[in-house]
Amino acid sequence: MNYQDEILDRIFMITERVIVFDGLDDIFSHIVKTSVALTKADAVTIRVFNIETGFLEIAYSIGVSENFIQQSPISVGEGIIGHTVLENKSFSTRDATQEISCKNIDVAKAEGIKAMMCVPMNSRESTLGCITVYRKTNQEFADHDLMLLSIFSAEAVEAVEKAKLITELKKQATIDPLTSLFNKRSIIEKLQAEIDRSKRHKQSTAILFIDIDNFKKYNDGHGHLMGDKLLHDFTALLHRHCRTEDILGRFGGDEFIIIAPQSSISGALSLAKKLCKEVQQYNFISSNINQPFNTTCSIGIALYPEHSDDYESLMDKADKALFISKRSGRNKATVWQETAKP
Repeated sequence: MNYQDEILDRIFMITERVIVFDGLDDIFSHIVKTSVALTKADAVTIRVFNIETGFLEIAYSIGVSENFIQQSPISVGEGIIGHTVLENKSFSTRDATQEISCKNIDVAKAEGIKAMMCVPMNSRESTLGCITVYRKTNQEFADHDLMLLSIFSAEAVEAVEKAKLITELKKQATIDPLTSLFNKRSIIEKLQAEIDRSKRHKQSTAILFIDIDNFKKYNDGHGHLMGDKLLHDFTALLHRHCRTEDILGRFGGDEFIIIAPQSSISGALSLAKKLCKEVQQYNFISSNINQPFNTTCSIGIALYPEHSDDYESLMDKADKALFISKRSGRNKATVWQETAKP
């Protein structure tokens, strides 16, 4: 195969799309393998920016040792790779160990790395990270290697973004975007599953229906943005005082539900009273900077199997118990009783 045919063959490799990827790991695996084939490199790493830590971290690699993978993360703007990402500009060298800007020269030497080429992974709005290819010889990467890897990087970013979008869409199908709790449909499915599990193991399960008192008044007075903030902070309170095994969901608006597995009436009531107390004492942010907003919550409780062995009936009774709490003055928890009249 002559030089021109080889380049055309490698361009075809770039444009040949893989229709189905099984998540990001599968995409990253495809990226490193294709990068090796395109540039005839000995090793490849993909570094991506971790928004939680603020560092560029190795997400996937091929051809490098575990010691190389475990090297410390890189800040944006730090070393060759950090500058590549910060400046959004590719970099190539015959010998990385002779570059003053190389952050981990000792690690590179121990790995036997010489020639190195780093290409940013750009999305339309930002840089995701970078692809870095290595050779363990001084044979420098050619201009056409840089061109091919740059073209492929754009294709790779598109695949990564599509995978992230699919993941996010799947998440949105089950998770409430504002609070990150299970949404109404999902929490009902969780309740069904928990009732089935409780039946098999002959255990009790409590559900708590929770409503934020005077939320509409707050939302109207302080605006929807502050209303969203209150819901977000209220969710944090629930997480802080619930058990790890408790399952939390947003039923809609300012209504929440807690599924408390293996909980007795006294245990569920104790949790509910604690939540009422904590909410009452909490200073929520308001549109008046120097004046926090204080509110309360009302709770209704129903228990499997004492009150019902059917999830729909159980939800209905917890909802009616909540209504009794609201009607009788708010800021309280009510356990369903068959003689109760909402």
